[in-house]
Amino acid sequence: MSKFSRRDFLKLSGSTLAMAFSSHKRWPIWDARTLAPGGQEDPPETRMGRVTAAGTAVYEKAERGAARVGYYGRDESFVITGEVRAAGLNAHNDLWYAVEEGYVFSGWVQPMLQYPPQPVHYDMGDWGFWGEICQPYTSARLAPSATAPEKYRYYYGTTYHIIGVQVDDEGNAWYEAFDELPPTTSYWLPAPDVRRLTRAELAPISPFIGDKRVEVDLAEQQVTCLENGLAVFSCRCASGAAFTMDDGTIADFGTPRGEFNVLLKQASRHMVGEDESSPDYFDLPGVPWDTFFDLQGRAIHGTYWHNDYGVPRSHGCLNVSIDDARWIYRWTHPIGAYKDDYIRSNWRVGTPIIIY
Repeated sequence: MSKFSRRDFLKLSGSTLAMAFSSHKRWPIWDARTLAPGGQEDPPETRMGRVTAAGTAVYEKAERGAARVGYYGRDESFVITGEVRAAGLNAHNDLWYAVEEGYVFSGWVQPMLQYPPQPVHYDMGDWGFWGEICQPYTSARLAPSATAPEKYRYYYGTTYHIIGVQVDDEGNAWYEAFDELPPTTSYWLPAPDVRRLTRAELAPISPFIGDKRVEVDLAEQQVTCLENGLAVFSCRCASGAAFTMDDGTIADFGTPRGEFNVLLKQASRHMVGEDESSPDYFDLPGVPWDTFFDLQGRAIHGTYWHNDYGVPRSHGCLNVSIDDARWIYRWTHPIGAYKDDYIRSNWRVGTPIIIY
């Protein structure tokens, strides 16, 4: 179990306070019928999309060269009304999303489910809980106030260890989210934008099956999980790639081939590049469902900054969708507890990962 220090939190009684945040993106629609009697949330049905790139065009038809009839800018969200398989804007991705105005290519659209603002949890016990951002994005601030400086945008599907709660002078509740990256150890998030993950959502999958392995086919950009030699799960990935630097040199971040094992699992990881001045620098808080397999920090993990699998594009890790990463995290050995910031392993117990 993690030995990270915890902050004291303010315990409040009474009913949930009304929320009045205006500094972050909300869903365009909140249908109260998505809440079942007793306040228990039904699975949302409305699918949304968020633009992860600088922008994306809306096309009249789901085909290359079709007339452009609209445009969505970075972080804009919209309702997805359907999916179409047709030749895409690149050779490896044929998925288009139907929207009200036409069609958008899926590669730079993060698919989401539409959740209403969440109830606030004031009593966190001695550890807190795992929380998932359930809005397109929210503000991570240096203090529990809408006027405090914003350090990051935390995006849909990213996960955080929630360790505290406070209510500001306006009656708005804020969660304190732990961050392992020095020098700051936590940030403050609008509480209604965070969905509390249940123990069932993190429960191990097939925990008593010992003969498990993961196979990664880099040529096909495919990850397959096997039990007793039979495939039980498969998904596409985006493996490590080569990047051209400012001086024209090539930096090779290709995912290595060979036999590995799960060495560490984390439900949340703040990933950053080594050189902030480098053109390929990255600073990605809350990367969800990380299954590390070598000492250089390579992992299978969820991805919220693109939706374009089937081609190398990472810094050595295996990018998969957030849902796929969660399944792999829950399925692989070792098994951990809900109250674990990290789950250590070695070659004796960690599920084998064969990359070829």
